Amino acid sequence: MILRPLFNQHHRRVFSSLHRLLTNESIVQQHQPPPPSLQPTPVNSDHLIRVCTILFQQQTFPDSKLQSKLSTCVFQLTHEFFLQVCNRFPFSWRPVHRFFQYIQQTPSLHNNFAHTSVSFNKMLDVYGKARNMDLLWETTQQAGQLGLVSDRTFVIVLRTLASARELKKCVQFFHLMNDSGVEYSLRRLNKVVEALCRDGLMEEAKYVTLKLKDTIPPDGFTYGCLIKGFCDIDDMIEASKVWNLMVEDGFDPEIQVFEKMIETFFKKNEDTEAVKVFQTLRVNRMEELGL
Repeated sequence: MILRPLFNQHHRRVFSSLHRLLTNESIVQQHQPPPPSLQPTPVNSDHLIRVCTILFQQQTFPDSKLQSKLSTCVFQLTHEFFLQVCNRFPFSWRPVHRFFQYIQQTPSLHNNFAHTSVSFNKMLDVYGKARNMDLLWETTQQAGQLGLVSDRTFVIVLRTLASARELKKCVQFFHLMNDSGVEYSLRRLNKVVEALCRDGLMEEAKYVTLKLKDTIPPDGFTYGCLIKGFCDIDDMIEASKVWNLMVEDGFDPEIQVFEKMIETFFKKNEDTEAVKVFQTLRVNRMEELGL
């Protein structure tokens, strides 16, 4: 198994500086407080149970009957109330979708309730777990048109499509969202790749990365996720291939990536390969080992 040599010290310093800058910006964004409109509001549990009971019992009824029944039920529709309804049906798409439709059909009864990316993501999560691909795809397009797509949307949708082996749609989703005004983003791609690798969907994660490479060039973090992910499933051939792609593109693997490769080679009793990786680390990154 041949791993390409790493690039020079100057390149490493440049990319390390950029990585620190992007990481710091990401931390600041993650700690932004949620807007007041998304703060949880108390939900009347009796009203919630009543609404969910109707949705469950009449989920296959015609719209007119379900709408009539829900309209006679007293409840205050808030953002939190909608999320709680979704939580009651985590794997059942029909009650959630029927409630969503009811809200759209009766806006005046609920003070023109407005959805957010959080509520759309909650629906998408339910549709995905229920494996309703058609409804998932339709709802993502609607979210894009309404400007309610977030990084979490990408993770939910790509996890669902990848686990269903809808590889072309995984790539198509990025293009579709870009056409809807959600521009291509390396940060977003990295979150998707990281999530897919965490789920063990390695072939799918690599496919998305390479198919989008000309549009969203991957960085060291992207490649690092793939390498560690392939190590997690003991596929060192693929891990080495990604390593070589990473070096060809001018990125220096992080120390954690070296450690993962060495650890996995030893675990597979491939001591010679483990020593080769360690020697590469020792020669090129001695100052970072703290030895």
